[in-house]
Amino acid sequence: MIWAATTSSPADPVEQALALARGGRAAELRRDLSGALARYEEARSLLVERESLPLYANLLRWSGSVLRDLGDLDHADRLYEDSFDVAERAGATSAKAAALNCRAVIAQRRGRHEEAVLLYTRAARHAAEAGEIRLVGMIQQNLGVLANIRGETREALRRYRSALEAFREVSDEEAASWVLNNLGMLLTDVGRPSWARRCFLAALEIAVARRDEALVGVLHTNYGECLISMRLLDEAAVSLDRGLAVARAGEDRAREAEALKFLGVLCRERGLSDEAGAHLGAALRIAEEIDHGLLAAEILAERGELSLRGGDAAGAVTAWGAAKDRFTALQAARDAERMAHRIRSLHAMDVRDRQPEEERP
Repeated sequence: MIWAATTSSPADPVEQALALARGGRAAELRRDLSGALARYEEARSLLVERESLPLYANLLRWSGSVLRDLGDLDHADRLYEDSFDVAERAGATSAKAAALNCRAVIAQRRGRHEEAVLLYTRAARHAAEAGEIRLVGMIQQNLGVLANIRGETREALRRYRSALEAFREVSDEEAASWVLNNLGMLLTDVGRPSWARRCFLAALEIAVARRDEALVGVLHTNYGECLISMRLLDEAAVSLDRGLAVARAGEDRAREAEALKFLGVLCRERGLSDEAGAHLGAALRIAEEIDHGLLAAEILAERGELSLRGGDAAGAVTAWGAAKDRFTALQAARDAERMAHRIRSLHAMDVRDRQPEEERP
């Protein structure tokens, strides 16, 4: 929410800051993250003597979210904390809720799930108090993502449905498209790609109509994974190339790594081992640089599959072991068990191959 100015004078610093804030939001929409950050910082500089305004709290939070997308989690979290402090002084309950929600996202990204749940709970309480139905929906959606990471599929679905109901209640198609994206990813993971495809196509229809290029890029990346699972590899290549191009144009390093990961999977499925290894290696380097532990674990899991396809069982076990350790540290129980199962299966196969034929079961 952009807060109304206290005066209509065009020379008033609050009016100037509002104009810069609008420019920053527009730059974010077209994924000009550097341009957005510059506008937010300039707007904040105009309000150094009015730091108790809710607008200042929002500018701090928006700056933090840009930095989060650029991979600077420490700086982002400090700005979110500052945003909460300003909002508390200003008595802006909805801004407090939004800052806590963003801090929870950082905690979740770093695998501190208990901390994330506490922050989301506080955020939801403030959002409800302020009557911010849309923000309540956003928090429900984020709790759904957290539940999915922890392997709690039913809980994730419940949270996503709750979020979708909230967004539909306030006729927010943009936010509804975010939930459809998350539902698509979840349905892909649980082996329902045809249902997932419907979610992605519905979300893309909304994003394209709104000319939200950033969301179009995100959706194409995740839709690419769905298409790979359906063995529609040519369609997947087109979708993933689009997602990668949007991520790079917007300097969104996490999304760039995500697209590279799935391009690596695509090349692996096409039997292009060298290209697959190059994509996965580039994706892992970015994930490590931006401290995205969950994404790094997912990439290591795919590296293990690539090693096994190439006949390198030891390399597969090493990659899966590293992935399992990271998933465990991030409390991603379902994925950690999946890696453990792959390692056990490979060891069992090795033992069987070593047995004399007459002793095999």
